Amino acid sequence: MPIPIPVSPQELTPALLTELAGDLRPGLGIGAVDIVDIKSYGDADNNVSVSTSARVTIDVQYGPGAPASLPTRLLVKMSIPEDAECSNPPLDAEFINEVAFYNRLRPELELETPLGLGGRYDPVSQRYVLLMEDVSVKSVHFNSMIDENNVAVVEAVLDTLAKLHAQYWNSPRFETDLAWVENQVEGDLEDLFDEFVHAHILNEIGRERYKRELVEDLGTTDAELQAGLKALKRHQATLPQTFLHGDAHYGNSYVLPDGTGGLLDWQVNARGFLTHDIAYLIQTALSVEARRKNERELLAFYRDRLCSYGVEEAPDAELLWLEYRRSMLYGFYMGWITAPRENYGLEVCVLGNNRTAAAYRDHEAGKLIREIL
Repeated sequence: MPIPIPVSPQELTPALLTELAGDLRPGLGIGAVDIVDIKSYGDADNNVSVSTSARVTIDVQYGPGAPASLPTRLLVKMSIPEDAECSNPPLDAEFINEVAFYNRLRPELELETPLGLGGRYDPVSQRYVLLMEDVSVKSVHFNSMIDENNVAVVEAVLDTLAKLHAQYWNSPRFETDLAWVENQVEGDLEDLFDEFVHAHILNEIGRERYKRELVEDLGTTDAELQAGLKALKRHQATLPQTFLHGDAHYGNSYVLPDGTGGLLDWQVNARGFLTHDIAYLIQTALSVEARRKNERELLAFYRDRLCSYGVEEAPDAELLWLEYRRSMLYGFYMGWITAPRENYGLEVCVLGNNRTAAAYRDHEAGKLIREIL
């Protein structure tokens, strides 16, 4: 019988971690666990985000025969303790999705993202735990909207996204062993967005005046934004499909000392059209003026990298620009109106909402979405 998923970080035991790791690496033993740090809901500030999960840093000792290459400083993502006052909606579909990514897809990826060592979701307790490499030991810089503008870092992350998108470009595996990867039109994730996340958006608009006024200033409404997002996803499902990170805002990326870009937090991975990822990255990574100045060149850079990784029929520049402009809707409505200040800190939330709202306005995303309703 599997060991129950713990309620608190203090219940992480060598036996549980050995069981989790054994699913991916049979015979791997973990003999000792030392908790280094715990971050939970409400512990966020403008430099550290704590959104959907508690994050526990641990040091481990492996048993005899363990590969020397395995990291000994690990990060455990787990359900937020039940006694925490948390405004997040139920996010079971996201937890299931990220566990599936690390257990089923991460082992075949050759790009910069944390190594997974095992994870599990329990539908009875509705709790999850995920064991992975702590990339901070590699002296990475975790990207944040409070950073100074750095186009080179944005290019590094775009390069990693291009590598990901190229690997699964129009892949026939979406009908076979990757059939578990949901599209953006239907499935458990879309049900979550339609129900609990939408209710959460209404709550955020109600409690945060600046979000409410941004929506009003754009001359739109929650109902129009929600209908537009559904139409956008249906439309882009007719375009070439690939594997998407799904939540590629700047704060879910990092850069190594050698300049390589990395990706974090795979909870809403899906299959869809590539501008979903690249628009969300670019509109959050740079100030409004820097984004206006550099976005066309960044799109051209991304397309060049996509082709370099083997995509022979990449979208032409005109289609890429059009769908990039339409995709600004996601970053504003689903990306940052949803984010409570408790998750990221107030400054980051304000920056995220302001940057994505400005991009929505600049690109006349509302008008472009109405063309496909």
